[in-house]
Amino acid sequence: MLKVLLGCAIVVFSSFCGYYFAKRYRQRKSFFRQLYEFNQRFLNEIAYYRRPLREFIGKYSYQSDFEVVLQAYCSSLNGELFDLTGYVFLKEDERIFLYDYFQMLGKGDSSSQKSYYSSVKDGLLKWKMTSEQEAKKYEDLYVKLGFLCGLFILILIV
Repeated sequence: MLKVLLGCAIVVFSSFCGYYFAKRYRQRKSFFRQLYEFNQRFLNEIAYYRRPLREFIGKYSYQSDFEVVLQAYCSSLNGELFDLTGYVFLKEDERIFLYDYFQMLGKGDSSSQKSYYSSVKDGLLKWKMTSEQEAKKYEDLYVKLGFLCGLFILILIV
């Protein structure tokens, strides 16, 4: 009986480990979805309302890592350091692009900003779609692998 309980605990733990290892893909999906929405909203803002940047950023609520990046960017407007190195789910080229992307916010006239943010829209859509596909594929894979690994250990124990 003890072996069965221990085996069930191992299966649950290994399934949780699979869920935990898939966290990176969930973060990427959420981040790029929100970044794409932010870009669309900013394009509309440039075209119609033209509110100050801080007011525009505060107008909409975002979640998790993207919210933290926006707060770090707003802090950098006061002279603080804007650093993206703590986000391990982002690749190096994505960090460089995002740094440039946020440094362009509110700089220049509206027509140059509109052309820049319209030009990056397709790239952001590509990253959004890729991250959604990776999340769909790898989230289930990691959970299933964790479950199967735990089941294999259960079989070895019993």
